[in-house]
Amino acid sequence: MMNTTSTRQLIKFASTLRAQAIPDTVRHKVSLHLLDGLGCGWAASQHQSSEQAIRAARLFGGHGDCSVFGHTGFSPLAAAFSNAAVINGLDHDDGVEIDGKGLGHPGATLIAAAMVALDVSPTRISHETLITALTAGFEVNNRLIYAIQPTAERFNQVYGVAQHQSIGAALVAGLLLGLDEQQLHHAVGLAATLTPLPSLHQYNWQQRPLLSIKDAVAPAAQAAVQAVMMVQQGMSGSLDVLDGEQGFWRMIGSDQFARDILTHSLGSYWYADYGSFKIYPACRWLACALESMDTLVKETGWQVEDIRSIAVYTFPRIVDDMMDYRPQTVTDAQFSLPWTMAAVAAGLAPCADWYTEQNMQNPALLGLADKVTASIDADFSARMTGPARQPGARVELTHVNGSRAVQERFKPLGSAERPISASEVIAKARLNLTGQNVNVEALLARVMQQHGNDRIFYASAAGLTAAVMK
Repeated sequence: MMNTTSTRQLIKFASTLRAQAIPDTVRHKVSLHLLDGLGCGWAASQHQSSEQAIRAARLFGGHGDCSVFGHTGFSPLAAAFSNAAVINGLDHDDGVEIDGKGLGHPGATLIAAAMVALDVSPTRISHETLITALTAGFEVNNRLIYAIQPTAERFNQVYGVAQHQSIGAALVAGLLLGLDEQQLHHAVGLAATLTPLPSLHQYNWQQRPLLSIKDAVAPAAQAAVQAVMMVQQGMSGSLDVLDGEQGFWRMIGSDQFARDILTHSLGSYWYADYGSFKIYPACRWLACALESMDTLVKETGWQVEDIRSIAVYTFPRIVDDMMDYRPQTVTDAQFSLPWTMAAVAAGLAPCADWYTEQNMQNPALLGLADKVTASIDADFSARMTGPARQPGARVELTHVNGSRAVQERFKPLGSAERPISASEVIAKARLNLTGQNVNVEALLARVMQQHGNDRIFYASAAGLTAAVMK
């Protein structure tokens, strides 16, 4: 094993992984990621945040038998793109967080690829098979992104958010569609070649509107499914693409590669457990400010009319690029400190309601947003611009009578270091699913195996979601 490449070791691990080898806690965690992704997808599926991506996918993807959260008639590539875009549409979907660093939105890409595989598979796929494939995908994904983290200097030059997720997603789709080890090797190589370029610094930070495919989850899912379909037709990919001085880490713009992270204790130490869950439907960099505001509102009991000002002390990116007081698109609002702070201060439930047209034009909410200011704090700036990349914030809330209250956070809630409970993830999914054309409790039971039958079969993505529609 020591003489084989990291790429081959990872593919061997994925192709030979069996459900019995996965700890129950990890299987449960991956099931929560699946539930969280489906909840986020359904919440966004009928929302304006998803309309453009779905329309575009229909135009460039052709017709087929794949589904996108109640919408039908998509080709596999179009469905991969659309499902990922929809899951990520409200910026409420999961993440990976290791040592304080936020490392992408894996669920959107991996679950989207799985949904396409469910739709096109010629055989029935069990719950056990689905969770095992997703576990392999999350494990490889999380190890890969941590292994290719750039230095702080390179991070400020070239970085992407979720481009690498095409690798894990290709493994998920390939495993579910029965690719053997050699075929998976080619699929990973093709997925690496098709991976979109890093884009974090090309979000239009200094302008608006922001980049619509902000987190690159959709093109990564499309690249993964395309790679698997190409392999099914006998096409070959770059072999051992994760390794060497010209490996994937170079291709994606990093300046360093911790090879041992890819394979050390593989199968006994689980990086899939580093998956994180978002509390608020907004950019993770705003999470500490939003949580501080949330705590202040609950502790003080102050109403909207009681608030004179909301002062936020944080790191430069928020101060320089996220102070849009009148966001014109849902994406812009997800990256607006004033708007999201107003939503929390007004007590809006953290779901699609933050971004309804009615709320985004509400004079009271806009007036509350106008009370938000942001200043650079040296400590929070050092934490974010240093190796840890911790997006902390301090919030000072001032009452109209002059009294003040203060809260601060250094790491977002929901990360591996500050986890939330399974019941909280389920409550979030239930909130996102409520009001959709879904039998919520049936879907929860199906995904979380509350019926105790791990032999449940899914004939298609519709078998996972639409089959329990009202």
